[in-house]
Amino acid sequence: MNSMFQNRCLSRRTVLRGAGAALALPFLDAMERALEPRGIAAPRRALFVFAPNGKKMDEWRPASPGRLGQLPFLLEPLDPVRDRVTVISGLALDGGRAHGDGAGDHARAAASFLTCAHPRKTGGADIEAGVSIDQELAAAVGEQTRFPSLELGMERGAAGGVCDSGYSCAYSNNISWRGKSTPVAKEAEPRAAFARLFGDPDAAMDQEAQAAARASRRSLLDAVRKDAQSLARELGGRDRSKLAEYLDSVRDLERRIEREQNSQQEAPAVPASVMAERGDFAARLDAMYDILALAFATDQTRVATMMLGNGGSNRSYRFLGVPEGHHDLSHHGKDAQKLAGIRKINRFHIERLAAFVQKLVDSRCESGRLIDQTMVVYGCGISDGDQHNHEDLPVLVAGGHSGGKHFVCAKETPMADLYVAVMRHMGLRATAFGDSTGELDFF
Repeated sequence: MNSMFQNRCLSRRTVLRGAGAALALPFLDAMERALEPRGIAAPRRALFVFAPNGKKMDEWRPASPGRLGQLPFLLEPLDPVRDRVTVISGLALDGGRAHGDGAGDHARAAASFLTCAHPRKTGGADIEAGVSIDQELAAAVGEQTRFPSLELGMERGAAGGVCDSGYSCAYSNNISWRGKSTPVAKEAEPRAAFARLFGDPDAAMDQEAQAAARASRRSLLDAVRKDAQSLARELGGRDRSKLAEYLDSVRDLERRIEREQNSQQEAPAVPASVMAERGDFAARLDAMYDILALAFATDQTRVATMMLGNGGSNRSYRFLGVPEGHHDLSHHGKDAQKLAGIRKINRFHIERLAAFVQKLVDSRCESGRLIDQTMVVYGCGISDGDQHNHEDLPVLVAGGHSGGKHFVCAKETPMADLYVAVMRHMGLRATAFGDSTGELDFF
C-alpha cells in the first residue's frame, strides 16, 4: 500500500503523543526524504566522558603510532569497533597542574578537563574555572534541539564544601561549566534522566490513575501506543520494523530502570557512608549509556557529558572483586595488588564504553550510522594516578568518520587542540579554545 509517509516526508520532529507524554522517534527512511530536497546537513553530536584517577598506562598505550595493531589489555574490549577508534597520546592539561597552588590534582583534573582552565583554589563561593567545551558547543547548536546539552554522572556531589586539599567540591564534582563561576549540575539517577528526556506519564495523571498505572507497571509506551499504532500503519515495511525495534529498546530500558529502582526501594536503610554502593553500579552505568544513545538517536540533544566518577572518586568495585576504593588504589606505589585492582577498574570502564560505541555503530541516523555523526571523547585529566601527572593523558576518540589508529602528538600538545577539532566536527568555524595552539589533525 502506498501511504502518505511512503510517498511524502515525515518530519524529523515527529513525536508520538498520548496522556500528556511525548516520545521522540529514531531516524526513519521517511525522514530522509525530508532532508534530501532541502540539502540540510546531517546533525553532528559530541559526547565527553570523564574517567577519574588516571589509568594503568603501561597497559593503555598502544605499542607504536599509526594503524592499531594488537591492542593493549585495557583497550582490548574495543577490538570489535577498532576501526571507529583513535587512541591519542601526548596531550597535556596544563590547567590541571598546581601553578603554585600545591595539592589538589583531582579537583583540578575534573575542573580543567573540559575548560582547559586552571581553577581558582578556594573552598568558598568565589569559585572560578572557565567555560567548558560542551557548553561552548551547546551555545552554538543547542537551539536546534529540545535540550541544548545533557549532563550525566554516576555519583552525586555537593556544590559546596571542600573536597580536595582546599578546592571546592564544585570542582571535583563537575566537568561542565556554563560560565567561569557556574558549573552545570549533572543527573546521577537513570530514571530521573530518562523522565527528563522522554517524560513520565504518571505526572499527567491524577493520584488514583497514578496508583492504577503503577499497579499495572504502566510504561511510557502505553501512553503513546495508539499514536504509534496509527503511525506504523502509514510507514513502509523497513520503517515499521525499525519503529518496532526502537519501541522494544525503550521498553527494555524502562524495565531495567524500574528493576533498579525497585531493588533500591526494597533494600533496608543504608548508612550515608555507603550510599554510593547501593544498587547495581554496572546496570546503572549501562542504563546511562543507553539513555545517551536514545537521546542522540531521537535528536533530543547533540551535546552531552558523562562522569564515570567524581574527581578523586573512592568508589569501590566489589562486583569486580575490588573492595578497595578507586582513589586509594590509584596511589599504588607500584604495589602489585593495588595495580591489579586498578587494572580491573580501568578494563571495566572500557568494556562499557565499547558496548556503547557498538550501539552507536548499530544505530542508523540521517546519513548513515549514528557513530559517523557522533564524536565521543573519552579520557582522564590525570595520566598515572600515583604520579598525579597531567601530560601524556589517556585519551581516545570514537566516531566522527575517523579511527583505527594510534595518533601520537608532539609533547605538551594542549588538550584544547583536540577540542578545536571537535568544534570543527560540529560545524563551527572556531580556530581557538582555551589554551589551544591550533587544531589537532588526527583524522
